[in-house]
Amino acid sequence: MQLKKCSINILTLMVITGIFAGACTQSQFLKVHYQLPPERDTLENISVQLSFTDKRRNKAILSHAARKDLPDFTGNFTLVVGPAEEDGKLLGVYDLDTLFKETFRQRLQYAGVKVVEGKDSNAEIEIALKEFRLDLKTRKWFFNMSYQLDLIKGDKLVASEKINGSAERLKTYGERDANKVISELVTDMINRLDVAAFLRNAGL
Repeated sequence: MQLKKCSINILTLMVITGIFAGACTQSQFLKVHYQLPPERDTLENISVQLSFTDKRRNKAILSHAARKDLPDFTGNFTLVVGPAEEDGKLLGVYDLDTLFKETFRQRLQYAGVKVVEGKDSNAEIEIALKEFRLDLKTRKWFFNMSYQLDLIKGDKLVASEKINGSAERLKTYGERDANKVISELVTDMINRLDVAAFLRNAGL
């Protein structure tokens, strides 16, 4: 009986140690959970190409303070996409430019727009990222993001829209709140774009 009790205690200790070890381990990736808008457009017979340009003045995603708190971050993100109030589906691990292209691809396809490669499209949407910066001050995460969309038809710029915003969240535990503040602002700023109106103004 004593031996059995000892074995149970050792097993319990191993489980507890594993939990704390996992909790202290920093991830190499930050998580972006993009939630599709609750109202769905039903556009038809529109196809676009997507391109991305990084126009940030400061290419560092993390500030010095944020980097100290997230030392293992590689610059890559896991992307989870799904309707609001759902867990969503993990699509993969992406660098920043692919993250934006894939997130916008999901948004456009959700609106009924076909995203294609090559020249078999009605127009091209150029995504220009102006800011994407995570900072940590006095136990609060601060995230700023800014981008511009240009719609090009033929060789002509036919529509353009700039969207920028910021968000903050109290840091309570590990990187969880950093993931949340990024996910919430990315969701808000991409869904802020009225896809139907943007394309309609260009005559599509």
